[in-house]
Amino acid sequence: MIKAEIRQLLVDHYLDFYTLAYSMLANSDDARDTVQEALTRTLAKGRIDDPMNYCYQTVRNVAIDTMRYRSRIVPLDENMDVGQEEQDDTDSYARLLNLAAHLRDKLPSALRALVTLHYEKGIGYGELANLTGMSRMTIRRRLKEAQAKMHYELKKEMEETI
Repeated sequence: MIKAEIRQLLVDHYLDFYTLAYSMLANSDDARDTVQEALTRTLAKGRIDDPMNYCYQTVRNVAIDTMRYRSRIVPLDENMDVGQEEQDDTDSYARLLNLAAHLRDKLPSALRALVTLHYEKGIGYGELANLTGMSRMTIRRRLKEAQAKMHYELKKEMEETI
């Protein structure tokens, strides 16, 4: 198929892609954005054996990424009165986040990049493997190594403060 035929095929099935995205996200704006992103990625891919299947998978993956992003955001009620105990928890959490960022920054640059891409940007093992040229198992092992180093440093830091 040539690119124009693929484009027309995908546009003709826009409603099907939208239905899938909406069934996963339950938000029409997010579903439209998801389908747009999936169509863009599919058309940018170049030669694809089955463009419909590829686009359906891309819609699904983008929707999952959107749901992951949503789960990281915690809505706060503007009228909520933050008590002293909650404020202490917030301060402790902020200190912990700062400490984790500091520990991440102490990692070697290659390991730090993997940690940032996987845990902060939500990129999976497979995509990291494609980006870096390493195997999925190597990515998994290096991320476990980073976790172990950060855990050790965190434990040491906590013992020093107690």
